[in-house]
Amino acid sequence: METLQTKTIIYDCNCPMCSLYTGLFLNIGVLGENGRVSFEQANEDMLEKLDLTRARHEIPLVDTKTGEVLYGLDGLCLIAASMFPRLAPLVSNKWFKKILKPVYQFISYNRRIIAGTPQSNSGFNCAPDFNLKWRLALIALGMSFTSMSIYLFGIISGISNLLLLFAMVGLYFVLLLTVNLLFNKNYEAKWDYIAHLAVLGIIESTFFISTALIAKWLMLPGLLFAGQGACRLFALWLHEKRVQNNYYSHYLNYAFGFGAVVLIVYLAVMLK
Repeated sequence: METLQTKTIIYDCNCPMCSLYTGLFLNIGVLGENGRVSFEQANEDMLEKLDLTRARHEIPLVDTKTGEVLYGLDGLCLIAASMFPRLAPLVSNKWFKKILKPVYQFISYNRRIIAGTPQSNSGFNCAPDFNLKWRLALIALGMSFTSMSIYLFGIISGISNLLLLFAMVGLYFVLLLTVNLLFNKNYEAKWDYIAHLAVLGIIESTFFISTALIAKWLMLPGLLFAGQGACRLFALWLHEKRVQNNYYSHYLNYAFGFGAVVLIVYLAVMLK
């Protein structure tokens, strides 16, 4: 593996995913000791080398010796080629990058929503622009995953009336949408909140299915209900943090909590 001594990657420190994988590059030695710097820490000389609009959407890799800047997949594929020399012909191929580009854009434009982190008040604001297409893609993914998980949960837990379960969750979602439309005045904030719900749906559904499988494997019905209650409380905490971080209306927390209680009571009746 070749260490890219003159390369420095500039990352969004408010994105845990960005912090994780760029930190991994340092730990394994593909980037040098000073091979990573956040946008907040980058000096003026380094920022002047960048197309700042593009840099907010495609993570830049700067050559500190020549001043050359590679953005997004170009920089990441160069790093991957250094890590895995045998794969260099593949990861450097333009068709390979073209195939991966939609995945990269999906993550890049939605990274602050996925992470649920607050905006930074210092340094260069590297938050991506609002893009409705990629928000809708995230919402569609979240709703599809959640719907599939509800069906699987009903099968695993032995709930006979799946239509009623879907209806309960659907009414819960309509309640949150209504409060969102009433109290989030900003157009972008309305879509962002729905996208946050999609991410919470993926997280919560994963825990729901996991606890249901463990409870069935151990043959402990009580654990099934306890696990669902714990998942709901965890989701409530995550929801409150996202509302706080994005300055959404606190009425959304009330609606989310009310719906959580109704669903817990419903599950208590159905799983008794």
